[in-house]
Amino acid sequence: MACEQVSLPGGGVAIVCGTRSRQRCGCGTHATRLCDWKVAGKRSGTCDRPLCERCSTSPAAEKDLCPDHAQAFEDWCARRSAS
Repeated sequence: MACEQVSLPGGGVAIVCGTRSRQRCGCGTHATRLCDWKVAGKRSGTCDRPLCERCSTSPAAEKDLCPDHAQAFEDWCARRSAS
């Protein structure tokens, strides 16, 4: 579990701990999404890489892909259309 020191109005500080509440995307921006690419062997069943809106690709409603899996999805689509 990651913990972060947060400055409060009035000069106080608080320690905020959690796994998802303060995650960052690879670009450094606050992550609001997780990659939904299916990954066998992971407990969650998906990639779960933290993503911001800008770095996410959405191939369908309520589905988000990280850049690596967005490329894998494009490759998969290309192979299917070539058949």
